[in-house]
Amino acid sequence: DGCIDWSVDLKTYMALAGEPVRVKCALFYSYIRTNYSMAQSTGLRLMWYKNKGDLEEPIIFSEVRMSKDEDSIWFHSAELEDSGFYTCVLRNSTYCMKVSMSLTVAENESGLCYNSQIRYLEKSEVTKRKIISCPDIEDYKTSTQEPEVVWYKECKPKMWRSIIIQKGNTLLIPEVQEEDGGNYTCELKFEGKLIRRTIQLKVTALLTDKPPKPLFPVENQPSIIDVQLGNPLNIACKAFFGFSGESGPMIYWMRGEKFIEELEGHIREGEIRLLKEHLGEKEVELTLTFDAVGEPDLANYTCHVENRNGRKHASVLLRKKDLIYKIELAGGLGAILLLLILLVTVYKCYNIELMLFYRQNFGGDESMDDHKEYDAYLSYTKVDPDALDCDNNEEEQFALEILPDVLEKHYGYKLFIPDRDLIPSGTYIEDLTRCVEQSRRLIIVLTPDYVLRRGWSIFAMENKLHNMLVSGEIKVILIECVDLKGKVNYHEVESLKHTIKVLSVVKWKGPKSSKLNSKFWKHLVYEMPAKKKEILSRRQVLDSAEQGLFGDLQTVPSISMTGASSTLEASQADIADYHQTDSTQTRHYCRGYEYDMSAATLPIASISNHHTYCNIPLTLLNGQLPLNNTMKDTQEFHRNNPLLPLSSRELSFTSDIW
Repeated sequence: DGCIDWSVDLKTYMALAGEPVRVKCALFYSYIRTNYSMAQSTGLRLMWYKNKGDLEEPIIFSEVRMSKDEDSIWFHSAELEDSGFYTCVLRNSTYCMKVSMSLTVAENESGLCYNSQIRYLEKSEVTKRKIISCPDIEDYKTSTQEPEVVWYKECKPKMWRSIIIQKGNTLLIPEVQEEDGGNYTCELKFEGKLIRRTIQLKVTALLTDKPPKPLFPVENQPSIIDVQLGNPLNIACKAFFGFSGESGPMIYWMRGEKFIEELEGHIREGEIRLLKEHLGEKEVELTLTFDAVGEPDLANYTCHVENRNGRKHASVLLRKKDLIYKIELAGGLGAILLLLILLVTVYKCYNIELMLFYRQNFGGDESMDDHKEYDAYLSYTKVDPDALDCDNNEEEQFALEILPDVLEKHYGYKLFIPDRDLIPSGTYIEDLTRCVEQSRRLIIVLTPDYVLRRGWSIFAMENKLHNMLVSGEIKVILIECVDLKGKVNYHEVESLKHTIKVLSVVKWKGPKSSKLNSKFWKHLVYEMPAKKKEILSRRQVLDSAEQGLFGDLQTVPSISMTGASSTLEASQADIADYHQTDSTQTRHYCRGYEYDMSAATLPIASISNHHTYCNIPLTLLNGQLPLNNTMKDTQEFHRNNPLLPLSSRELSFTSDIW
């Protein structure tokens, strides 16, 4: 009682387990102007105690692990239980004074040469000069020799930069860089034991001389926030603070001249939140929270930020949202409506392209499981080229050449063309019906000549074929080449359309539709059976009936032969004489091929080992009569007479002779 208590000294002692450590009585170094010897000569006694809770127990020195040395306690090998507060009391019968010292003993952290709880902290601004000293090693020095100190960084020997100088127990860094930050450990030996001290160097930015900067709201530019009355609201103030020493960031909200603490209870500030930090420079956030925005809350709120260099502020104005909300709602609905219109327009304009893209990439193959042989049956009227009307030449060329050529060679469809694939016989109608049944589509090409000659008659007169159209058993693709409304028999075309249950009409608009990227081909392929597109060779697209000897037919304007032998020219004279006897120039299909056979067995020896085969089409097509000048008017009458029945002979012979 009555003893002067200086509480706990600011100096703390730290040591790793197993290290020797000396704890000095701070009274002789900071509180009284005398040393231990002078105090002892005046009759003062120095006693040591260890704090255990609220009690102070006298220390009994064993001289083995812990001993008293004048004004200090020596721990020859510190242990974890030695951690705590040690009190030294200097007194006599009339005088008493005491002070406590803190000792912390810890073990190395796993894989490290130090414990992060007992590090010494040093700071340095980037680009500044810094000296790092090995701390609290004076007690391990002798009068005759300085201890040898070895330095490590992050517990590993360090190859220092050339500008870093190690001298004795210090490191000199002339110009600190960001990468110089870290843990520096100095190591020395005393009485055969290792002693380590670890310094944490914290590199900071240069000390700022500027006030903080508001990031949101923006300074000198009030931000307007439209709010809905009755709804909760959070407003975040963000600011940047340069490095200003140990002082923390100061940021707060005000409304007018009042702090937020002085306002209604439904308005409050949150906690200051650190968003980013680098070299002591910080970006922080403080949130202003409204439980429910009321009419009186529609005012100006100011966020203030400050440090020792000055203060900045930025404002937020709360505004009622009713009108703006309606405008935004109307704008949003208008944008959605516009988007829908745009999507519908795109679909209307490009629906076929979109469906083809989906079918090609994700669709199946319609021909996989239907057990049908042909993709489409192509129905058109084959006519003599010289008999074509010049006005209809393009349409007939499209039907006879372009359409089958593109569908087979470019798109890889397998077509059945009666004039090419069916040999005339006594069961021609039955064979034709069977081929229609084996087709997935029926393509009818409505050229002027087809309408004029009622090319669809067989589908109307043959019951089985007629039932297929009426029942929808086969899908019909009707290709209209030109405007046929003014043509004779067109009313029958309209009746035919009403008869067909599953019908698609595709319009061919002249030469511009012949381009492969035209809308016509896309529409036609869309109506054709779905299948994976394959680029086929010429031989692959030919029907199996044409493979072999006659697989590579070529269209030529008259009878012709191919051959490499010069003797072939002599044999052509006879053929030319035959050709001159016919006043009608017909379209033929010829193919030359070679095979190994002796010349003696050939009908024409001069041709050597080369044969030429030609197919000559008949002129007995449906509704077609021989053409000559004397019967032209009669022919026109029969062609245009809808009451004229077709004979069985006309229905039986519609193909070519090989």
